[in-house]
Amino acid sequence: METGTALYMTAPPMPFYLIGGKDRYAPGQEHPDRYALGVFDMLLVKSGVLRMAEEGRSYDVGAGQALILRPDLHHYPTEPCGEETHFYWLHFFPASEWRESSDESLVHPSPMDSPAPQTQRARTGLPSERTSTIVLPKHGTLPSPGKTFDALEQLLLSERQPQSSALWQQQAIFFELVKDMHRGQKTVRDTQAVRLAEQAEAFLKQNYRNPVTNAMLGEALHFHPNYISRCMQKVTGYTPIDYLIQYRLEQAKLLLMKTELSVMRIAEEVGFHQPAYFSRCFSRKEGITPLQFRKKFMK
Repeated sequence: METGTALYMTAPPMPFYLIGGKDRYAPGQEHPDRYALGVFDMLLVKSGVLRMAEEGRSYDVGAGQALILRPDLHHYPTEPCGEETHFYWLHFFPASEWRESSDESLVHPSPMDSPAPQTQRARTGLPSERTSTIVLPKHGTLPSPGKTFDALEQLLLSERQPQSSALWQQQAIFFELVKDMHRGQKTVRDTQAVRLAEQAEAFLKQNYRNPVTNAMLGEALHFHPNYISRCMQKVTGYTPIDYLIQYRLEQAKLLLMKTELSVMRIAEEVGFHQPAYFSRCFSRKEGITPLQFRKKFMK
């Protein structure tokens, strides 16, 4: 699924399915204009395109894609359908704390970075460390469209049964849909974590001789520094600053072995502007001082 804005929901309790249906719009028809519906409205397009907007943000929802519209905002069509469009709609209620954000640092760790209000924790009946975060893409491609649409048909068939017997089947189908969307979002973000970590490594290697801060790294890569740090730790095992220090020390080792530059000069060349700090970092990593290292390899 595409990266971008996502909805973050604390669980348990799990989001709760309320009602669903399917529609067909002929060319020229359009989705209703609604304000503050009170529940999440998920649109899943099987064929054609729905062109929607929510509080000024526009979305083209094509075949095999889904869009989740918030319960508290105005949503409306931006233009009528240009072709016959078949889609499903689901209304669901979060039943717990939720938020919308494009800050991907919220993905890790789980539970949410900011705790639920006291009343929310009381309602769940669980301490905050026993909750998790469900991440659903605001708009994106379904991980398994065929599986999803088959499940939606089963969901709609269950609507014909008495509610007492349909309840468990409906919630089970809905939970499976939510799980697939969450896993699809996580897979994309895990891939992005690797890509972002690689970009951070490249930036640090290119700029290791200069002063580098987390804020500078965030500005260069256009992501929050905390998220970059989490990605690097996940992929490399190092925070950006730790990675930078390790890389500087590796470059210093090369200069100690291949040149006759003084330790002070080498420290400056690799970005350590305090020779004493350079020596401490080097000794901590190698177990010997820079001069002892040089002597060891100059024999």
